[in-house]
Amino acid sequence: MDSKTKMDFKTRELYPDELRVLKTLKTQTEKKSGCKIKIYHFVLAVFLGIVFAYLATLTKGSFWILPFGTIAVFSFGLVVFGPYELYKTQKRHKTFLQRLNVLIEKQTVDTCLINATRIALAEEYEDENDLYIVEMCKDKVLYLWDTEYNLNKNFPCLRFEIYERIFFELTGRQIYPLSEKIKPIMIDPKKKWKYMTQISTSEPTENISFDELMDKINEK
Repeated sequence: MDSKTKMDFKTRELYPDELRVLKTLKTQTEKKSGCKIKIYHFVLAVFLGIVFAYLATLTKGSFWILPFGTIAVFSFGLVVFGPYELYKTQKRHKTFLQRLNVLIEKQTVDTCLINATRIALAEEYEDENDLYIVEMCKDKVLYLWDTEYNLNKNFPCLRFEIYERIFFELTGRQIYPLSEKIKPIMIDPKKKWKYMTQISTSEPTENISFDELMDKINEK
């Protein structure tokens, strides 16, 4: 989304609500990082595994062998795989916090200001998300996919900022609205889906007129 060869991103200071979101995410992540599995949890898992494995042998041939055996397997599985999964989770939280702290300390974010003239919406057809097609100028459009399913809260609007990739990945926010919400031009989802499966949409923008693109989609 932030291909700077295609779109003009500029650095600005974080707005108070953006900084508040980052700090809230930091607090939530720190709380999650503090929830650690203690040694006695593994001891308890081993004990339960032994007990239910023994009960499973006693109930061999009866209905209870399946639930007792399942509990035993899960208990031993926690002991074997638990430490590695805990390590991966803690490492993921640590990396997330480091990225958050960088933005909080800088108190800046890179955004691309968009002044649109028209916006079309093609809602999800399969599992490809809603697609907004934004007319940026006479012969250039922007493809904006609602990958987090939250764009429609304040979008579409004709004036907005697109966040850099790191801010989007951390917060799930793709845009910052700067004008009132408008009613988009609606595109048939099935026609959009057929058209998009036949072209490359790896780039966020395309040098094509809005009307020409609409005609191509609708003729499918």
